[in-house]
Amino acid sequence: MIASLQLHRLDGHAAGTSGVWKPGEMARRAVVVRVAAAPGDLDGIGKIDASYSTDRIYRVRRSELGFWLDEEQVSPPLQKTYSRPSPQLSDRLLVASAGTEIAGYGELRFDSWSRRAEIEGLAVSAGFRGQGVGRSLIQELDERARQEPSTRCLWLETQNVNYPAVQFYRRMGFRLCGLDETLYRPGIPGLLPGEVALYFARDLA
Repeated sequence: MIASLQLHRLDGHAAGTSGVWKPGEMARRAVVVRVAAAPGDLDGIGKIDASYSTDRIYRVRRSELGFWLDEEQVSPPLQKTYSRPSPQLSDRLLVASAGTEIAGYGELRFDSWSRRAEIEGLAVSAGFRGQGVGRSLIQELDERARQEPSTRCLWLETQNVNYPAVQFYRRMGFRLCGLDETLYRPGIPGLLPGEVALYFARDLA
């Protein structure tokens, strides 16, 4: 038997990219993605509201030699809040700025052994979602990753309960490449029942 990972929609079909979460429409503001260059950028990153709400999750199911993810509705909607990010200034830390306000950020870490560019953090503040900020950050992180010789792919971690993030990464061309049922230690503040780490990758070649 070959171990496998699959995503299933509520209708029982293998999940595609349709039926994705859509944030509310907002007035668009001009956003520029650039390298974080000053302590003020770090202050702005620390103020990013990365919380989210969703009425769907992916429930992890398993067989002896395989895993699959079933899309599941939850009621009332799940509310999740993350701790405020606190990265350090470097040429691998990018911010999306709208005037003097930091709308989002993304950070890379390069692993020399696997030759992966790992997205250590990616967040868009709630007030700027649905305006292409996340897409712009991914595009710039991709360009930055290609500057490192022999880098094979972008790689990241999210969670099975973060349905909006899973849908976003899939729209951006990432594929599910693994999961870890034991990564999150019981008792971590904010950890939800059944919360599991999911890993996604996108080739650079």
